[in-house]
Amino acid sequence: MAQDATGSNKRVHSALLGYEDDDTDEYYLNVGEDENEEEDEAQKEYYRKKIMELYEEKMKKFAREDALAEQIKCEESKKLCKHPTKKIKMQQPKPTTQIVSNQVTQQLKQFITNNEMNAVEETKRSKSTPTLEKNKKVEIVKNQITQELEEFITNKLKGKEAKVVMEKTLYKSDLEKNQNRLNMPMKQVIEPDEFLRKNEKDDLENGKEFEVKLWGPRLKKHEKRMMLKMWHMKSTSNYVLKTNWNHFVMANKKDLEINKKIQVWSFRRKEKLCFAIARLDRDVDSQNDAT
Repeated sequence: MAQDATGSNKRVHSALLGYEDDDTDEYYLNVGEDENEEEDEAQKEYYRKKIMELYEEKMKKFAREDALAEQIKCEESKKLCKHPTKKIKMQQPKPTTQIVSNQVTQQLKQFITNNEMNAVEETKRSKSTPTLEKNKKVEIVKNQITQELEEFITNKLKGKEAKVVMEKTLYKSDLEKNQNRLNMPMKQVIEPDEFLRKNEKDDLENGKEFEVKLWGPRLKKHEKRMMLKMWHMKSTSNYVLKTNWNHFVMANKKDLEINKKIQVWSFRRKEKLCFAIARLDRDVDSQNDAT
């Protein structure tokens, strides 16, 4: 076999093989095509191997990276197990109590507020008003009004032991409906121990109260029930006329006004304690008939 001029095909003389020239050319052509196909297949096989090698290399690399990542993750988990984080306990909100608000609670709130204001007011008055010393004579207002009242108690009512308990100026708190009492601070009472019997004083000091009769500035008896009680404060104690004081104020609204000065008298009628109130600056006129 010999190589042709191009060096691409191997030739065998056609005479030896018994082929004609045309057949020989066709033979050599076919032989060259088969060889090219074999070379292509070999090249493809080579590249397939290379690709598989590269693929396996990459897969091994990925496997190593995954193993390293898993190892790091395990080490971090072990550290967390050795030093666990503290659990923060969430505080539950305290349940709130719903406060009922109605007319009764509003009245109670207003009553407490007014009493606190009155206590402050009485404290200021007690500081500005000189304290009456025992056995010290106090100048008591005497005019036609007081003279008529004393005569009425003695002659008309046949009362005994008539005396002035105190003189005071009427304040707003003495006339407000939600207060319903006349306040008589003990420091302003002229003779605290003189108008009460011992048993009456003991009862009052022990928190008891008892009924008394009351006459107004026009010398009319108040028919509704009136009670006498002692209120104990921080620095002093007060006598109070209560229960139906509002009715008494309404019945005598022409005479009982804010900033008007009054005298409170006490007397005994059939041994029962009674009170009478005179307005000192009232215009003198004819007194109404008393009952």
